[in-house]
Amino acid sequence: MYKIDKTSNQLRWVILLLAIAVVLPTVCLLWFMTQAVKNERLAVRQKLIDVYKTEIEKKFSELDSKLEIQARYSETLLQNRPLPDLWLEFIHPGSSIEPYRADGLILYDPNGSCIYPTHLHTYQDNSEFQNDFDEAWQCEFAKHQLKEALDRYKDIENNSDDPVNKKQAIIAQARIHNKMDKIDEAIHLAGKAKETGHGDKGQIAYLRADAQLMYTELVHQKASKENQYIPKFTAALRNLLSTISNYNTGSGVLLDIPSEQRIFLANKAMSLYEQSKGILTESLNSRVERVRKLQAAESLSLQIAEKFPTTLPFKNWSDRTLNKLPQTNIYAAIYRIDGKTAIRLTKQDNIILAFAGDLTYTDKKGNIFSSNLDCQILDAQGAHIYGIKGTTAKPFLKTEISKFLPDWTIELYFKDANVFENAASKQAAIYTWTGVLVVLLILGSGAMATQVIGKQIKLNRLKNDFIATVTHELKTPLSSMRVLVDTLLEGNYNDQQQATEYLQLISKENLRLSRLIDNFLTFSRMERNKQAFDIVRTDPAEIAKAAAEAVQTKFNEKNCKFTVTIADNLASIMADKDAMVTVLVNLLDNAYKYSYDDKQIQLRVFGEEDFICFSVKDNGIGMTHRQMKKIFDRFYQADSSLSRQAEGAGLGLSIVKFIVDAHKGSVIVDSQPDKGSTFTVTLPRATRRKIRAEETSS
Repeated sequence: MYKIDKTSNQLRWVILLLAIAVVLPTVCLLWFMTQAVKNERLAVRQKLIDVYKTEIEKKFSELDSKLEIQARYSETLLQNRPLPDLWLEFIHPGSSIEPYRADGLILYDPNGSCIYPTHLHTYQDNSEFQNDFDEAWQCEFAKHQLKEALDRYKDIENNSDDPVNKKQAIIAQARIHNKMDKIDEAIHLAGKAKETGHGDKGQIAYLRADAQLMYTELVHQKASKENQYIPKFTAALRNLLSTISNYNTGSGVLLDIPSEQRIFLANKAMSLYEQSKGILTESLNSRVERVRKLQAAESLSLQIAEKFPTTLPFKNWSDRTLNKLPQTNIYAAIYRIDGKTAIRLTKQDNIILAFAGDLTYTDKKGNIFSSNLDCQILDAQGAHIYGIKGTTAKPFLKTEISKFLPDWTIELYFKDANVFENAASKQAAIYTWTGVLVVLLILGSGAMATQVIGKQIKLNRLKNDFIATVTHELKTPLSSMRVLVDTLLEGNYNDQQQATEYLQLISKENLRLSRLIDNFLTFSRMERNKQAFDIVRTDPAEIAKAAAEAVQTKFNEKNCKFTVTIADNLASIMADKDAMVTVLVNLLDNAYKYSYDDKQIQLRVFGEEDFICFSVKDNGIGMTHRQMKKIFDRFYQADSSLSRQAEGAGLGLSIVKFIVDAHKGSVIVDSQPDKGSTFTVTLPRATRRKIRAEETSS
């Protein structure tokens, strides 16, 4: 008992040391791998932040350079250019700084008063013909005496030397002819009134613009009815659009027209264009678009100028910087040169459009932001300017934009919250797979070591059991034989019959020993692959009879019923007769050993298709499914204790399997606990080809 406990303790220590040798390196490796992946993610995060920060700073540096050029250019214009040039360079869509085109412009004089845009002028009526105009006006609008009003306007035109009176009278006559449905006369008079005179300015310019609009509308009436007027209308509309967009005092007069009148003219011109696009003889899209932008700029500038008529609200503003106007969604940059002040206006919605590609990060394909990024741009007051709105996410990068946009910030967000994990996944995957492979290697090595040690322990146990079994199997018959021999030598027997019985017992034990030794020798030859078989054409019935005869003496006991059934006309087989007899004898011995006191053993030989079957059936203890899987293993015994009733060394069935396999047959086991077992050996029939081959070999 002490030796067994000592061996068991040693085995437990070996298993514990193996477990430590496997588990400890595995745990350490997993910890290092986790730390490596974590550090890789942090490193990738910092790399990504640095990349985007570098790109953003580069973009903003370019933006600062462009805004610096724009600011210097704007200050140069304000210092050296007249009002029309200022307006065109800031507002006109064809200007040299189109990417930074303003949405509006307000100009102030050195006293801080607004000088542009302007409201409608109020001209004093000091004309000597003022009473005549009043009387004509009464006839036209109050009394509806159009003929008398027309005569009075003609008298004013003919008798007055003032160009303003003459142009007013001509326009009035055209208006009355239109009311009298004399369109041709009205067109003639409106055309006369719209003609430009030398040095036209002030009220003359104002009236000439009205006359040009009237002329265009009258020609449009004719063109809608008579196709020959379409070219004339197209030319009139083109000239009207050109006049509206012309701010040069040298070739036009619109500079002297108030902003409100200019807006009115632009709206009328664009309305005429929309009504007549289908009949125009040439495309005026570019001119209309030009006027539309100028009209929008005039409207915005006039709206803001009404709210800020002086520069007092901008007293504390820094030059060149973009600031939000109070109570509006308009941003303004202020420029001050030589006492003059210019306020450059930009709508909130157009800020990003105005600085497209500069305020935002662009990827290599030119897309505003990469597909993985979201951004948010905030002004100095924290108002949302561009990008996602109302996000609760935390930006991975937040930085100021430009010195020209004080306290403006841009915040960058990753659309995918796992972007750092995704970016680090490749390297992390390398670490992970490396760790997994090493862990598997460690576990595999540990498993192999455990398997080897387990096999060694099992082998040692089998060897010990084998030695004990062999000792028991040899000692029992030798002891019996020695007692019987001593009895015979001493003459301790009653008569010759008893002596004969003793000799028969000695013969039986000797046969048992011989069979056991034969099994050892067969097993030894199996192990060394030295077993040779004399395979010839054999009658299966002879094999069965020889096996039955070999066990007949043992099976003739009263408690054993042994039956042999051999089918008629069995085909011959190619087999080693002695070896096959050994197979059946081993199976019959096992059936005898593992059966109850009332033993019932059957040996059947029969044919089945192309095979001959040898079946050994008993009513013994049977086997479990697990035992049937191991029954052909060497040294395996269902009952391995030394106190078992069955004899043997656990080699019989392994020898059976070896011999049957050598004959290219098979062994099938059918067994249930306490219901007995059936072993069926199946061998192929001898074919003519095999018989001919055997005869040729002989």
